[in-house]
Amino acid sequence: MEKIPTQIIREGLVKLIVPEFSEYLRENGVYEPTWAPVFYNPQMKLNRDLSVAVVEAYSEAKKPILVADILAGTGVRGIRFAVEADNIDKVYINDKNPIAYEFMVKNIELNNVENIVEAENLDANLMLRYHKFAGEVFDYIDVDPFGSPVEFIDSALASVKIGGMLGITATDTAVLEGKHVNACVRKYFSRPIKSHFSKELAIRILLASIVQRAASQELGVSVKLSYYDKYYVRAYVVLVKGAKKADESLKKLGYVVFNKRSGEYFVVNNLSELLSISADKHYIVAGPIWCGNICEKEFLSKVSKVIMRKEHLKYKELIRLLQMLNAELNMPPLYYSIDMLGKFLKKSIPPLTSLIECLISNGYSAVRVHCDPKGFKTDAPLEVIYACFKKLSP
Repeated sequence: MEKIPTQIIREGLVKLIVPEFSEYLRENGVYEPTWAPVFYNPQMKLNRDLSVAVVEAYSEAKKPILVADILAGTGVRGIRFAVEADNIDKVYINDKNPIAYEFMVKNIELNNVENIVEAENLDANLMLRYHKFAGEVFDYIDVDPFGSPVEFIDSALASVKIGGMLGITATDTAVLEGKHVNACVRKYFSRPIKSHFSKELAIRILLASIVQRAASQELGVSVKLSYYDKYYVRAYVVLVKGAKKADESLKKLGYVVFNKRSGEYFVVNNLSELLSISADKHYIVAGPIWCGNICEKEFLSKVSKVIMRKEHLKYKELIRLLQMLNAELNMPPLYYSIDMLGKFLKKSIPPLTSLIECLISNGYSAVRVHCDPKGFKTDAPLEVIYACFKKLSP
């Protein structure tokens, strides 16, 4: 570590020793965190900010809680939990990279949290299994890898308490959004499609994979909060014990049928319903996907309250994300894109706000989506959407 150029930065309420960004720049001058000897990505700050609020909101009914960040890098997330979140008993931060371990130890000392945070230097799966073998299971486990989280989910499910929470990130969005179909089937047990709603499809494929893996351990899944931001998907789920609970969660999986010719899509809840669909070469099927809400209203409210009482978290981008997620509650799965409508109808694109207002004036619900600036959800049939678009098209 002595030979690595470093700097001290602030994130949230903590100070951090991290690699010197200027030493690991792309040709365009942008810092590339994967080139540094220890991973720290400043672009994931919102992810970590929200995780602080989520952990505190979750812990209010469980306090104090035992936390594990199994892919910790510099230790930033786990140290922020210890400093910024209430109701924390102890945090284990772990990374198999020995250089990362040195950074974690230094950052623990820098923030004076030696009494709450402990660093470990193990393979993430081994770390979880070791603690489980020693009789120590966690209230909250954070799984935030570079790429897919699937290789860590089974160990996390086995090492979290009943009623415990997992926070899971997937950054392999090219796979989840349908650019690499076979990879998605292998990793997530789900077939994706490239479409205008692929970003939300990515969320629902990740959730479906978690549900299926949890069901194999006779665990049900309660989805508390999930979203798409920049280039990653993030999901927070609580585990519920029992085969019946697992079966209930599995019943919330389904498939999306997409018509490539018209842009229409619809969701079915079981394979038998697919048999009634005409054999049209323009139809393609994706799934299984999670068909329930991607957030829980009550939990969103708790998280929002935490953010509003913590000044360093109370900023526009984070508040807007939660507001948009709240607006999407109880709307149908997936969404339409105004650009897609223009392409299918071969017409100029009107303002999205005007289209939403037209749908509402016709007695339907319609909202923008958090994951796509050109996207909107509505319960209006496609012919009504088309009619409003044509009416408004310049």
